[in-house]
Amino acid sequence: MTGAAVKQGLVIRESRQEDREALVSIIERTANLTREEKDCAAELLDIYLTVPDQRDYYFITAMKEGFPAGYACYGSRPLTEAVYDLYWIIVDSGMQGGGIGRALIEKTGEILLRLGGRMLVAETSGLPAYEATRGFYLGCGFAEEARIKDFYKPGDDILFYVKRLTQKEK
Repeated sequence: MTGAAVKQGLVIRESRQEDREALVSIIERTANLTREEKDCAAELLDIYLTVPDQRDYYFITAMKEGFPAGYACYGSRPLTEAVYDLYWIIVDSGMQGGGIGRALIEKTGEILLRLGGRMLVAETSGLPAYEATRGFYLGCGFAEEARIKDFYKPGDDILFYVKRLTQKEK
């Protein structure tokens, strides 16, 4: 990604080492994530920031008033043609509902279109704690494509949401 995108008073740009402390703080304060999920999110961020030749994870940060307000992590889905995974999208709990997440999704779509991407896949839990997340995906143009019952554990389904990328993302 080159440069930064400015939208809704936000600057969205590639994540940087100096963002790490604030992004980890946002991860830690995300109430519906388990300890394992928080550790995984921070681990992927560290891989992105410290292994320059890796090509699995890419991060963009939404900056509001000069401070990180959230981020998106995405990467190419192995063994597919132009399909990308949205691994994480996390917005500071005190700033949710203000369009930051939507702006991160839109910017991710723009980046992926430039790379020839045709589809963005997001996975999430079927638990009630993730109802807002599922609504967010639907509101951003994703469609629920699949559900596997009892995937994470008994009573906790995995849901797959897909956003088909088109030129209107630009």
